[in-house]
Amino acid sequence: MKDRRKVRAGLAAAVALCAVAAAPGTSLADGAAGARAYETRGTRIDGADGEPGAPSLAAGRTYVDSIGPGEKRYYGVTLDTKSAAYVSAVAAPRPGAEVTSYRDGVKVTLESPDGAICGTASPKVETSGVAYPLADYASRQTDSGPASCHQAGRYAVTVERQDGSPDPERWPVELRLMVEPPVKGGATGAAPEGSSSTPPPEPPEGTAWPRSGGRGFTDAPTLGTGVWRDEITPGETHFYRVPVDWGQRLSAVAEMSADGKDQSTRLLDRALSMHAYNPARGLAKRGTPAAQDGESPRTQVTTAPVAYGNRYANTGSTVRAMSFSGGYFLAVTLNPPQVAPHLNTSVPVVLRVRVAGAARGGPSYDKDPVEAGFGLTAADRRAAKRHPDAAADDDRMEGPGSGIADSKAALRVVGYAGIGTGTALVLGLGVWTYAARRRASSQQYGPPSGW
Repeated sequence: MKDRRKVRAGLAAAVALCAVAAAPGTSLADGAAGARAYETRGTRIDGADGEPGAPSLAAGRTYVDSIGPGEKRYYGVTLDTKSAAYVSAVAAPRPGAEVTSYRDGVKVTLESPDGAICGTASPKVETSGVAYPLADYASRQTDSGPASCHQAGRYAVTVERQDGSPDPERWPVELRLMVEPPVKGGATGAAPEGSSSTPPPEPPEGTAWPRSGGRGFTDAPTLGTGVWRDEITPGETHFYRVPVDWGQRLSAVAEMSADGKDQSTRLLDRALSMHAYNPARGLAKRGTPAAQDGESPRTQVTTAPVAYGNRYANTGSTVRAMSFSGGYFLAVTLNPPQVAPHLNTSVPVVLRVRVAGAARGGPSYDKDPVEAGFGLTAADRRAAKRHPDAAADDDRMEGPGSGIADSKAALRVVGYAGIGTGTALVLGLGVWTYAARRRASSQQYGPPSGW
């Protein structure tokens, strides 16, 4: 508490100094740069212009392609008669690309050998000017849908980029086929009625431990219940993986760690967005704003409990997506300056994660689901139960509670809490540069994938 008062006092002094020295000039929102793109990882593949000659996707492997405005790319997958299948597509426009809400997106479709549509999904940009990764899947269930989708054979997969996009660049696309083994018995029912609409559990409190998010699904670090801290540059999306077992639900709150009493944070009410995805990269829940007037900007997601029978639910895709245990994903986006004014440098973001509910028994598969990418390993279960103190071995950032870390956070708040002056930028530039150099010396990132 004493350290917190010191930090707030230092912040107040910095704000006062900026108010005295401020003069009309460059806004902090001018020229945000340095946002890192989604990092695609996988085997390079070239989709065909039509079904003949379309390359095949093998189960359990990740592929990388690209797609231009208005293009439609074809691929093929071979399925049996007993296994559920999920073909996901992750489209990754460049941070800062010109995108338009509900006009920009992709459509992924899975068709049976005779041309029947077995599943489709159309993830789209939700906010104009926010170019974040778009992900979802088309699925095939063996006991629902068109009869021809239950047969064995070669199925067609198409990925189409929506027309009317103002972004002329090709988007990287990550493709993955996951085949879920058939079940022999066990708990195959749905979650109890009404469980998906119950109030979200209380977010955890306590010390925020440092954990750097991944640049994509494949390098997302695993988190359990706890409070975590990251630094995100405007325009970036960071990914985190959270083990969720049968009967459990995932709840998370992402918030900017500004002083909740600072009314100027109203300027940042659109600064954060968050999406939850299931182990097959299907969209499980979109985040909703959770801040009240005068509070720090934050968004939250709460899913339905995991149950095998959710896949047959008629209550919406957010329940159907919660149909297998495994590593779920949280994708947190810090929106660019044109959407969230006064953001022009990396800022601290706190992620409060809670996996609620007791783990229950699930279905009995006739093959190992973990090998197929579903279910939880022993290491996942240990990570889910591990106290956040175990993250102290992550030496990429200063530990929580240190005066240095708290002072940096306070100075960054000066940069985005509504001051909006060139003088504030000058005041914080030395500290931010020093902090960036320290991070660069201990944290190495690979270059974005090229084309």
